[in-house]
Amino acid sequence: MAVNAPIVVAVDGSEQASNAVRWGSRAAVRENRPLHIVSVAAPPEPAFTLAAVSAVQSAAAAGRAFAEAAVELAKGLAEDTAEGVTVSGEVIEGRPALTLREISSRAHTLVVGRRGLGGVRGLLLGSVSTHVAAHAECPVVVVSDRLPSSGPVVVGVDGSPTSTDAITQAFAQAGYLDTSLVAVHAYGGFSGAAFYEAAEDVLRELNDEARETLGARLAGYSQDYPDVDVEPVVTADSPSDRITELSTDAQLVVVGSRGRGGFRGLMLGSTSQAVLHVAQCPVMVVQGSQ
Repeated sequence: MAVNAPIVVAVDGSEQASNAVRWGSRAAVRENRPLHIVSVAAPPEPAFTLAAVSAVQSAAAAGRAFAEAAVELAKGLAEDTAEGVTVSGEVIEGRPALTLREISSRAHTLVVGRRGLGGVRGLLLGSVSTHVAAHAECPVVVVSDRLPSSGPVVVGVDGSPTSTDAITQAFAQAGYLDTSLVAVHAYGGFSGAAFYEAAEDVLRELNDEARETLGARLAGYSQDYPDVDVEPVVTADSPSDRITELSTDAQLVVVGSRGRGGFRGLMLGSTSQAVLHVAQCPVMVVQGSQ
C-alpha cells in the first residue's frame, strides 16, 4: 500500500452511497488523505444472436452511463464537503465484489453504503458487502442512513489478533474524531436458564476474568493516545445486542473481521451480520494483519 493511500468510496447513485461519500470526505479531511470515488459497471453478458448482442450492448452502455453519472455526482458532493482534499473518480468494468476487493489492496480505507442500486447493484448488505467486508485488504466502513456528528467510538474486544487490530484502529479513529472510546468485552451468550443455575461466585469469576482480559488488551494505548478517554464495558449480554445498543449514541463502531471468545464467529458470522444490519451508526470492519 502506498504511504498516502487514498480513502476509496464506492458509489451507485443511491442515497446511502451519498452518505458514504460524506463519511469518506470527512475522513479524508481528518486524515489528510486523497479521496477516490469509484463505481463498478457490470461487463456485457454473453449473447448468441444478433438481437441479443444488441440488447446486451445497449444494457451495458446504459449501465456504464449510469455509473459515470454516479461518480460525477459523488465527486461534486465530495468537493463541496472536503475542501482542500484531492478528489478523483473512475468507473471500472467488472464484478462488484471482486473489483472492490482488488481496489482495497491500494486503499487506506474502503467506504460503502449499506444498501445500494444501479452500478453496484446489491450493495449493501448482500453478497457483495459480505464478501468485501470479509476479504478486503484494508478496513471497510459500512455507512447507512445516519451520520452522527457526536458520540464515542465503540470497539468490540475479544482477545483475538484481529480484535487487537480493531482496537488500534478504534483508538486512531477516536483521536481523529476528538472523542472518547467505549471498549466492549462480552462473556455472555448464555441462556437465562444457564445464568439462573450458575452459582453467584462463578458469575463473579467470569466477570472478573473478563475485566482483566479487557484491561490487558487496552494496556499501553494511553501512551499513544493520551487525549482519548476510555470507558471499559464488560457485559454478559450477547455481543451484537450490546454493541447495537451502544451504537445508538456512537459515531462509529469498530469490529474485527473474525474473533473468538465473547465475539466468537465475528466476522462475518452471526454477530457481525447483526451489527452490520442494525447498527445505528457507521461500522468499520477491520480484517487484521495478514
